Amino acid sequence: MRGWTPQRPNGTDVTFFLCEDAKCGPGSKVSYRLYAPNTTLTIEQFRASQEQTVKLLDQRVPGQKTTILRVEGDNGTGVPRVFRVRRLKVAPDGTKEYQVSGVLFGAKGSASLISTASSETGSTANFAQFAIPVVALLGPSSR
Repeated sequence: MRGWTPQRPNGTDVTFFLCEDAKCGPGSKVSYRLYAPNTTLTIEQFRASQEQTVKLLDQRVPGQKTTILRVEGDNGTGVPRVFRVRRLKVAPDGTKEYQVSGVLFGAKGSASLISTASSETGSTANFAQFAIPVVALLGPSSR
């Protein structure tokens, strides 16, 4: 994608992209990881897992405060579907980072997708930009 530099750290199956363009917000990051199909996760389970994730994130960085701004997703179990959480991380020095983290479900698999940026608008736009091709990867199998 234009403006993004792909990164693939050794020994991981996570694909990272770093923004180097004003359109996506220099320093913004997006990553995704593909998984086997999973249509059993409910929005309630996703919401509960995010509460735990926030605690773990804050334990890693003393003095950091992460707040869940919103959890979105449908109550169904069909595919395709997306669950999203919007978070705000405030570092001990006051630096703010907005995150949109989601689970995308498709017929061929599922994926986690995380977008971080210095603005909520940027993290949301970058998440949406990458969600489209990732959902296409997870789409219905061809016959």
